[in-house]
Amino acid sequence: MPRDLSALAKEDTLQGMSQLTKSPDAVEELQQPRMTAEEENEMLQGLTPDPPRSKRDELHPYTQNLSLSDVESCTRLEEEAFPPQERCSREKFQYRLSHCGELSLGIFTSHEGNDIATAQTSAPVYSGAPHRKAVLLGHVIATKTTNPTVTDNDMAIPSPTSQSSTSDADPGSLPGHKEIGRTLCIHSLAVLPGYQGRGLGRTLMKAYLQRIESHGVADRVALIAHEHLIKFYEGFGFVNQGGSKCQFGGGGWFDMVRELDPEGSGMPSLDGEEDDYV
Repeated sequence: MPRDLSALAKEDTLQGMSQLTKSPDAVEELQQPRMTAEEENEMLQGLTPDPPRSKRDELHPYTQNLSLSDVESCTRLEEEAFPPQERCSREKFQYRLSHCGELSLGIFTSHEGNDIATAQTSAPVYSGAPHRKAVLLGHVIATKTTNPTVTDNDMAIPSPTSQSSTSDADPGSLPGHKEIGRTLCIHSLAVLPGYQGRGLGRTLMKAYLQRIESHGVADRVALIAHEHLIKFYEGFGFVNQGGSKCQFGGGGWFDMVRELDPEGSGMPSLDGEEDDYV
């Protein structure tokens, strides 16, 4: 470029530069002030990656009430989770979900494919995505009784003949669900074996108890459990009442009862608990 324009460009550039110096004192004055320990910690925290996701989080599980449309999935889940003598039959699922489905709860995941045992019996999440299904991973199935603990009659369902011939009988002696009862009987807490150990059983039971307590539908929750599961249920506030008279599935059960608190203050904290036994 012409000499005059070249000189002007150099002059403007030099005017925008700070003065050069060889003095150490002057150099130190130009340096940025050092960060405090607190500022350094804040910066490091901002660079720390998010904690790893748990196996449960990867499933994006959600809970919702069960209905008659879930009978086949519940039956399939029960077959996977329990030995034959302890399974709830398809007929019992139909009875319980039709008479008191609002007392039962499922935990689901949105999933494509049929690699989960209950996927083939699952319905699409919505019509716009027919290949993505609401797949049942676990369930809580319950009825109500007038008894303080679970009995064999509570575990049974009425036959057509028993319904017609016992209209004047004591409600407590009848098989099946008793709407007037204030004890909630949990017949099944089950999680697909391939998805146990991810905290799904605990998540489901905690959500279930909180929902039941908040709605005030019962005064207590009762169930029967094998001895190795007593500690698991005690973690939810259930109290071991000793050996049960119930002979369902061959007997050998223990009665577990949890009194309900309408305020919900009796629910123990389960944070950090990932062990699943169901």
